Amino acid sequence: MQGTGTGRYRTSDLYYAAYLKVAAVPFIEAVREQGGRVVFVFEDSDGIRDLKNQYYGRNAKVVAMTYADEVKAMKALTFNA
Repeated sequence: MQGTGTGRYRTSDLYYAAYLKVAAVPFIEAVREQGGRVVFVFEDSDGIRDLKNQYYGRNAKVVAMTYADEVKAMKALTFNA
């Protein structure tokens, strides 16, 4: 997971990416990199750091069904990227 200095934030963690979508972080694209790994790209902002801490600190609160729907959507993107 990283900011790129270009206003973009990248992660290959599908579940974290789904969480960022539920948290309304603007999604840009899913990119398949060399070797087949898919990276999810979001608009970078200072708020992403707080979201990351909440997610990995197990303090994040989201609507369960919305999160499940986003996980499915992100999985579909991995096949289309």
